Amino acid sequence: MTMTDAEREASRQRHQALTQLEVSRSLRAYQREWFAGLRAEVFEQGRPYVIGTALTPHEIFEALDLPFIADVWYSGLVAARRQSGYYSDYLSRKGFHDGLSRYAALTLAVLLDEENPDKPWGGLPPPALVTSDRGSGEIIAERFGVPFILTEHPVAQRLFTNWWEMSRWQWEDLDESYRIDVMVEQFKELIAACEQIAGKKLDVDRLREIMDRVNHQEEYFDEVRTIICEAPKLPARLGEVMSQVMGIQWHRGTEWALQQARAFRDEVKQRADAEQWVCPNERYRLMYVGQGLWQRLEFFTQFEESHGAVFARSNYLSIASDGYLRYGLRDPLRALASRYVTMSIQMHMPGLGSAWALWEANRHRIDGGLQIGGWWGHRAITKSLEEHGIPVLDLDVDAVDGNTWDEDRMRRIVTAFIEERVAPAATRQRHGERSSTG
Repeated sequence: MTMTDAEREASRQRHQALTQLEVSRSLRAYQREWFAGLRAEVFEQGRPYVIGTALTPHEIFEALDLPFIADVWYSGLVAARRQSGYYSDYLSRKGFHDGLSRYAALTLAVLLDEENPDKPWGGLPPPALVTSDRGSGEIIAERFGVPFILTEHPVAQRLFTNWWEMSRWQWEDLDESYRIDVMVEQFKELIAACEQIAGKKLDVDRLREIMDRVNHQEEYFDEVRTIICEAPKLPARLGEVMSQVMGIQWHRGTEWALQQARAFRDEVKQRADAEQWVCPNERYRLMYVGQGLWQRLEFFTQFEESHGAVFARSNYLSIASDGYLRYGLRDPLRALASRYVTMSIQMHMPGLGSAWALWEANRHRIDGGLQIGGWWGHRAITKSLEEHGIPVLDLDVDAVDGNTWDEDRMRRIVTAFIEERVAPAATRQRHGERSSTG
């Protein structure tokens, strides 16, 4: 008897509920509690907090007991709440151009909007300080009359293609001393501004302890990546893995983050040991390249039952292992500067990002890839993967803006991609026709 579309969808949702990670529930509970506590402390007690970017040194704020929110991650929350369309339209109504990246700017929209009472997790109070490169962060700081600390990343002169082999121990050579020097000076300016707000001096020994905890946390992520790469089938869904990694990274350096990362590792390992796969009929492994599809993380699950296709890899877990780990903490501020000075270009620059994506694809046994079109360096990465027999599909959508999403159209596009490009590529791979270079 053939299942109807409704019956198939109901079956998929039941299986998804049964295979959901327990740590996903504990993460959501903690985030809600933390956010509620932050709002209460800021509104009722006047506690200051900082807004920055994903490439801002959160560890400095943790060492000074300053709560921190990353603009792109809060934008992800807006998207997950299905409110990105509203806030994207809000920015347009207020005169911001349509080409403005919503990935960072939805945080700005929530702060500016005084009309909508239904804001993600209650909305955001005005920050005490904003730090970022040029962009929406400057506008936030100007709007609320708070200090703005500019952080910019000096251009690399030497590029090491296999950078992930050097990043943990040889970071001084990898990231170039002069570039680290520039970042350290910017961090000193940021520290001075934060010390004024926090009312105390930075304890370097505490910063070193936080950096050490971050290293241990990223080691757990590295173990999760290894389990996913080596397991016969996928033990944890991409959407849950991405949410888990970014939720923990938001609080990195805290004891909670370390314990949550350990619990994440333990649960993924337990599922792999018990052969509890998200898709027992797994046939194709897909990777996600570049920024995440935060507005529709659950979209990845619907091809499991219909095509045996799972999404096994994204930048988020992998950069936690290869981009964040820094050993040798005699000078923790210098190690911290090394962590952030090159992280973005390592993922996205032609050459560096291409080599990493190919290495990752081979480790994860990938048959095809998806990415959001238009992201910096994506054409070179696509070209490299496809030259090695891994087809890549560009999705013409925004990472967070719900106005760019058409569920039926996206389903048709990805279905055709799997059937017409991934399946033949996987057949060639099984016959040894795909290059293993990488």
